[in-house]
Amino acid sequence: LKQLLAGQEQLLAGQERLLDQYTKTYERLDRIIDNIQNTRAQLHATPTQIRFGSRPMVTTNFVPRTAQNQLVDAIFSHNEPRTVLTGMRGSGKTQLAASIASKCEDERWPIVAWIHAASRKDIIGDLYEFALRSGVNATKDTPPEIIVRRILDQLRSADAADNLFVFDNVENLDDLKHLIPEGKGVRVIITTTRHLDWDSLGWHPITVGVFERDESITLLCERTGDTHRDAADQIAEALGDLPVAITQAATTAHNERYTLTEYLSRLNNFPLAATIDKQEGEHYPQAISTALWLACKATIGSIKKKNSTQGKLSLHQMNTLSLLASPGVPITWLEDYNDTENAKKSLSALLNSSVCQISADGKKVLIHQLQGRVFRENHLSTKTELNTAVSTAIHVLESISTHTEDILDRERQETQNLIEQLSIIASQEYSLPLFADPTIATILARTLQNAWRLGMHQITLTLINPLTKASDILGVDHPDILASRNSLADAYLLEGHIEKAVKLVQQNLKYSRKLLGDTHPATLASLNTLANASRDSGNIEDAASLFEKILADRIRILGPDHPDILTSRNNLAGTLQEVGKLEEAIILYKQNLEDSKRILGPSHPGTLTFRNNLAGAYQEVGRFEEAIILLEQNLKDRTRILGPDHPDTL
Repeated sequence: LKQLLAGQEQLLAGQERLLDQYTKTYERLDRIIDNIQNTRAQLHATPTQIRFGSRPMVTTNFVPRTAQNQLVDAIFSHNEPRTVLTGMRGSGKTQLAASIASKCEDERWPIVAWIHAASRKDIIGDLYEFALRSGVNATKDTPPEIIVRRILDQLRSADAADNLFVFDNVENLDDLKHLIPEGKGVRVIITTTRHLDWDSLGWHPITVGVFERDESITLLCERTGDTHRDAADQIAEALGDLPVAITQAATTAHNERYTLTEYLSRLNNFPLAATIDKQEGEHYPQAISTALWLACKATIGSIKKKNSTQGKLSLHQMNTLSLLASPGVPITWLEDYNDTENAKKSLSALLNSSVCQISADGKKVLIHQLQGRVFRENHLSTKTELNTAVSTAIHVLESISTHTEDILDRERQETQNLIEQLSIIASQEYSLPLFADPTIATILARTLQNAWRLGMHQITLTLINPLTKASDILGVDHPDILASRNSLADAYLLEGHIEKAVKLVQQNLKYSRKLLGDTHPATLASLNTLANASRDSGNIEDAASLFEKILADRIRILGPDHPDILTSRNNLAGTLQEVGKLEEAIILYKQNLEDSKRILGPSHPGTLTFRNNLAGAYQEVGRFEEAIILLEQNLKDRTRILGPDHPDTL
């Protein structure tokens, strides 16, 4: 009894020491959490001025319009919260909106955002990126729709400030439902070809029409230096005074040194494969298609005459612009083609001719919708030319997907640009021929892998639509389609959508087993995702059995030094740890750490993760000294690699 009592006293004393240690540990954790929150606050601090989106540059020779004065009054004098610019394509709606955005930037408005609004998915995507730029804290498991709601709530509750949002090219007003920014001082402009009863819908409408005849004549005469007003009048009549056509006609005549009479003759006698297809609310004279096609043909011909290499590259650039995303293509993509010097010169010539234009931030090149349509309907009218254009655009996407940058932020930006392009072209009818090229499946799979490697799993879910388009054309059993679908299933798991992940991976397994067999790496990857889903849904024993089988198969098929082995072994160890088989888990964690140092290198993020996992297992079984050694090493390495203030270091 005395021995038991003495032992009890020792236990109580030990308990007090343990409680004291717990208190100190919690104090340290509190300090670390404070540091993390402070660091995040610094990382996510809202910029004082936000300039967002790929708005087109206001053209140098922009012609002031009657509608422009109405728009200036609506935005700056009357503070209209919602203004809509309506008119046919080519009437200058986007340029008018861009001129207002430019004026707001000059007056240093806190927010000037340009949103691509061709579809609801595009709108959510841009608003999500805007929210991140604005400092909204987005954890990896927060859906984009929630982040968008947060930034809209933030705007509603913010102090009064002059902020502008432009939603360009709205096709369907329903796409804007619950996505229109509101708040004190917030102004929203949308551009659209739709003719609705805008007043009753709560919008201030401004109609953007064609040029007045005198405006057309003056522009043609001034830009060409030709005073033949009768010829200018006939050109304007033929082109229906449409601003984009009049502007291109003047530029082409000036660059080709035509008199207005000579240009009129070219306009009337130029053979054309097709006119612009009619769409809702549009009526275009046939000569408009001729004028816009003349501009393309004359510009490319002029470049080719001076330098055949640059002429060829300018055609490549037009092919790419006409098939990729309408909100613009990164300028660096168009300046590559393995001949940067000549590509830059050919692109400059295209920009100088107004066939295309650069975005206000200097990062993207855009082509007017009508100009792109005319180019496709005339130059890409034959199967041979279309196939050439598709190959050119695919080559651009492929070169970006294979390129890795030395600077992590730049690589993340390129991956994001690629995801944006793939997502948008899947919703553009004229871009669908790209999805008939098998290389697009490889690009999708590679892009998903890169995004995962860079920790960008959430944004990968925007690739569901392009993946569906590719699988519809290339077949659901295409190897790269299977790999991409499996990556998306993994993304669903991380987002907590277990049912969606399981459904996707079960479809994958059906085709993968049939096409490739039970032990093919793609089949094993799908099984690995299924095992993760089992673990996440609480079926730990099933998950452990599946992980064990996958590990054995991968070692046999891929060899002991393949990186996938490290992932499988880590998954199995983690599952064994969850069911309490700690000693077995520790053996696997130790082997993984040694192999990772040898295969990936001692400073690789995977190696640090595996070391951290082993330390956690040691800590759980009470082997604190061994855990401390590993954690101290991880802290030292992360401080060296990531810096002392990085959240992972803290």
